[in-house]
Amino acid sequence: MNMLSHGKTGISLVSGMLLALAIPGQVYAGESHHATHSEYGAIGASVEELLAIVRTMNPDLAAMALEAEAAAARVKGSDALPDPKFKVTIEDIAKNSSGLPSRASVAKFTVQQEFPWWGKRGLKRQVAEADHHKAEGELAAWTAELLSRVKTVYAEYHQVHLSMEQNEELIDILRTLVQIAQARYAQGAAWQNEVTAAELERSGLTVERVRLGNERKKLKARLNALLNRAPEAPIVEQPRLRPIPAAATLDFERLMTRLLEANPQLTRDRAILTAAQSSRALAVREWFPDVGVGMGVVNRRDEPNSFEAMVEMNIPIQWELRRARENETAAMEQASRSRLEAERTRLAAELQEALLALQSAREVEQITKESLLPQARIALQSAIRNYENGGGESTQVLDAIQRLKKYRLEQIKAQYEQQMRLADIERLIGGEL
Repeated sequence: MNMLSHGKTGISLVSGMLLALAIPGQVYAGESHHATHSEYGAIGASVEELLAIVRTMNPDLAAMALEAEAAAARVKGSDALPDPKFKVTIEDIAKNSSGLPSRASVAKFTVQQEFPWWGKRGLKRQVAEADHHKAEGELAAWTAELLSRVKTVYAEYHQVHLSMEQNEELIDILRTLVQIAQARYAQGAAWQNEVTAAELERSGLTVERVRLGNERKKLKARLNALLNRAPEAPIVEQPRLRPIPAAATLDFERLMTRLLEANPQLTRDRAILTAAQSSRALAVREWFPDVGVGMGVVNRRDEPNSFEAMVEMNIPIQWELRRARENETAAMEQASRSRLEAERTRLAAELQEALLALQSAREVEQITKESLLPQARIALQSAIRNYENGGGESTQVLDAIQRLKKYRLEQIKAQYEQQMRLADIERLIGGEL
């Protein structure tokens, strides 16, 4: 039975469904980024805004910056000489008739200064500077990790946003489908199970709406935690994804060069290796004695003051101790070098994996957007027209809706995957693309 013969109700319902499919809105394009009235004062219209905030507001980042500052302060005094010593010596102390000390014949006042063997002070400063560079590398590594986390959570927040929009679009379509099925059932042109099936599908999407809403709240709280804000602090509910760089700019060799120069983990490991090398050189220098010099004034009773000078040095005869220290520092140097090489290999593989994953997700999105989604929309429009004209069953329309939902979710997932892999690449190369 043709539903067009039952008045304008069926026409208006189907027209609304077809219009939603023919002119896809945010659910398909995700292009509208204007904040609603409820978003007044919210942040997060773009990920760049959040990245600027997290650099200044995250407490962990501030703590690590202070630790790096403390390491820099330690460098300034690392090569300083030891404090000089002032020494007072009393000699020839006489006793009185009671057997108690009465007076001394000689009093000496001496100032002594110890000088480490040549090169030791410079090596100590090199160790301190390497420790400072290590702290800076750890700060940079934590910053890169934190920024990558913000980018990833923000992309997930956008993914949920698009999924919620699509869910609402499909709920509207199913609401109309239920009305058409009820009208057809009333005219004896459809079975009761067609109405029930459409109602069940719509109820399932209503449950999905609740799940997605809760997921968005969790992601909002996670973003706010990274920004050191209250969990319910406002964040824009229509976020904007960052554009993905052109494939030509994602060249492995060029990015690998940037990785070797600026990767925070490599910066930290190079600093550790430098510290180990300086510590080993310092251990070799420990075989040479430190020298102390001193000058003093000698005051003798009933005689003019005189002066004295002295030179002293330690005798490095604890050979086992020094050999053990040399062996320890040599092993630490070799371990640091091996760790640095292993880290380079691991990071190169991780970069290649991220590039391949991004390219794969880009291709999936392109195929889905240019081929699968248009065909799915055409198939759904055809199924709706056929059902509206009295042919087929509502299950055919439901199948077409499921295919459209599947391909749209694949597109959203591919967009999210690209954002994640972009964040990974920028974390690895130590900067933005």
